[in-house]
Amino acid sequence: MLEKVIFLGTGAGMPTRERNVASLAVILNDSGDFWLFDCGEGTQHRVASVGLKLSRLKAVFITHLHGDHLFGLPGLLATRGLQGVERKIDLFGPIGLENYLDSCFDYSGTYIPYSYQIHQIEKEKFYTKRLLWKNGSDSVYCASLNHHVDCFGYSIFEENIKRNILTDKLLRLGIKPGPIYRKIKEKKQITLEDGRILKTYGFVKESKNIKKICYCSDTLFSENAIKLSKNADLLIHEATFSSNEKTEAEKSFHSTIEDAIKVARRAKVKRLVLTHISPRYHKSEENYHKWNIFKEEATRQYPGIILAEDFLEIKI
Repeated sequence: MLEKVIFLGTGAGMPTRERNVASLAVILNDSGDFWLFDCGEGTQHRVASVGLKLSRLKAVFITHLHGDHLFGLPGLLATRGLQGVERKIDLFGPIGLENYLDSCFDYSGTYIPYSYQIHQIEKEKFYTKRLLWKNGSDSVYCASLNHHVDCFGYSIFEENIKRNILTDKLLRLGIKPGPIYRKIKEKKQITLEDGRILKTYGFVKESKNIKKICYCSDTLFSENAIKLSKNADLLIHEATFSSNEKTEAEKSFHSTIEDAIKVARRAKVKRLVLTHISPRYHKSEENYHKWNIFKEEATRQYPGIILAEDFLEIKI
């Protein structure tokens, strides 16, 4: 079950005292297994700070190969090896990710003692939303975004089917609770102790529990972001700039607050979180006025909006 997300880095371009560069942890279960989305410089420090264990890291998804989303990955993978972790890990990202990691490890003489599989994403295959990876009950979808290098958005779709025993109906047949109930849950037909054949279809009710998270960074306004986040429980979308700096946003292929809100409304998401916020809006003394303007615009245009901060946790 998707448990929660933890924002490990919510700034854009470079780290500041208030925000580290991009990284998001998605906690998969109460055992602490997790995935990372982006891995900017210093991410492994953030992972340790929130009590996550690299031995529980199952996969990393890189949106694009800009340093503020990537420079932390080689060090994190190396530390994972130094900790004696032997479990395989899956790495996803644009073409060039494999060459980047190979060069880092070759030139630094770094040995990775565990196996890792790099899944390089071809832009031509993801011009629109399609399935990238299936892992148990979780499906990861991917689509290209609108940045000046190859960049991809991701959505996680989890569908858990629960089979509930209709106890009252079984009791009316004289079938009391016990180990037999597990067999009824798992099989289409069973033989009872008295020799009767029971077709279990009418005695089990299925219910679906569906959760969906979407992560989009970096991009101009994108129709693919809408497709990825349709009806999501949580949309995490970059908003590098306030809307009065739209010209600069367009020049750098980034979103404004207004762009992110437009995606959220058209996709009809339940919750919207803004991240990848430019250092000019960080809550330092010299920038506090700009931060207040940024915050006021976001909350006025979209009541209930969340402005991500490092170490923020949101349950799914």
